[in-house]
Amino acid sequence: MKLLVFDVDGTLIGADLLWKKSTVDSLNSCLLKGDAIAIASGRPALMIKAFLDKLIPGKKFVIAANGAGVYDLDLHPLSIVGVTFEDYVHFYHDHQNVVDLGADIYCYTLDKVGYLKYGSFIDFETGLNDIGSIDLLAHPLNPNDPLLKFMIAWDHPDWSKVNLSDEEKKRYHIIRSDPRFLEFVNPKVDKATGVEALRLHLGLKKRDVYCFGDEGNDLKMVQDYQGVAMGNAIPEVKKAAKFVTLSVGEDGVSYAIKHFVKD
Repeated sequence: MKLLVFDVDGTLIGADLLWKKSTVDSLNSCLLKGDAIAIASGRPALMIKAFLDKLIPGKKFVIAANGAGVYDLDLHPLSIVGVTFEDYVHFYHDHQNVVDLGADIYCYTLDKVGYLKYGSFIDFETGLNDIGSIDLLAHPLNPNDPLLKFMIAWDHPDWSKVNLSDEEKKRYHIIRSDPRFLEFVNPKVDKATGVEALRLHLGLKKRDVYCFGDEGNDLKMVQDYQGVAMGNAIPEVKKAAKFVTLSVGEDGVSYAIKHFVKD
């Protein structure tokens, strides 16, 4: 058995947000052979499950919030490594200046998008991922309650107003998943740590784990396993990969499964 792990945006789907039938067919062929499929994304678990539900039955797993949560297909947690509500509140108040300039700072609870001030990116997250939201000012959590991550979302070309302290840079693993998003997770968390938790759960050797990605938050899992960089990947991911495939628009996933993944 092999484990194949896929990023979503720029890997499984392109700008049109649609799966190619050929990509779905390729993943289904792997499931039919008894391989395990996981999707590793910054997205919440429910949205990742929705992608996996498009595939035939088989061994399917969810790696959510850039590795903070690892689940089986019924969303029973196999591993949760989060930050806390108190972390989020302190960070929000310490960076109120960018909120005043139009940025949104929100978080992922275990099942919702949480916020202290509602903004357009909360609409974006809930609509894109088909999940609910919670006003954490009106309904605060306990200080030590776990969050999968929190993030700054800002559609602005100049992020120089976001001044992170040395303490914050040590306290969190900071991920630039998109020019609009800066994500903050537990310093022990990365997509690669989620992959490793799943690898150990399945009892596989590292040589039997294949990871596909294109952006900075995919870098370590591409580097640490049998890494596949999409043709549209950033240069750092291509350099770390063991195989560079075609672009997402050319169904690079299917090409790599055919030409790189060993039977």
